[in-house]
Amino acid sequence: MVSNNYINIIQDVDQAVAVLFDAGKWLEESGKNPSKYWQSKNMNRDFMLKQAEPHEFYVALVNNIPAAAMILQENQRNQDWKYIDKEKVVIALYVHWLCVAKAFKGQKLPKQMIEFAAKYAKSSNIKILRLDTSAKETKLMKIYEQLGFNLMGIEKEENRYTAFYQKEI
Repeated sequence: MVSNNYINIIQDVDQAVAVLFDAGKWLEESGKNPSKYWQSKNMNRDFMLKQAEPHEFYVALVNNIPAAAMILQENQRNQDWKYIDKEKVVIALYVHWLCVAKAFKGQKLPKQMIEFAAKYAKSSNIKILRLDTSAKETKLMKIYEQLGFNLMGIEKEENRYTAFYQKEI
């Protein structure tokens, strides 16, 4: 379990992308037919740097091995919350591409990553964390709810339904 391991969360594009690639491959192997944003062929440095700035990539190292990753953004660059916010301006920290390498599944790493994101947000005087997922990912939705996120709504986007989650910190 994680509690017996040394966990360090750092900024590192390449190590984060390695975890993203592993997660994309895992999704494909499980038959989930991931969107283009999760296909392993797109989980590379060039594609991901079109989605986020280098300083926005975070990776959790467990005993110095890349185990989980996420992107933290202080803007809506990778998701449009207009369906939820309407005309309001909401200041939030957006968590994108939160994932765990297959070898580290079941070790509560999403909780560690969200706790890190909450500390980051507080240090930036941001009081809301936001994330989204496919509304078909009911297991993932349950994990987010267990981590204290509230479902704010579900919106049809292109060819899928997106579940929008928010947590006040």
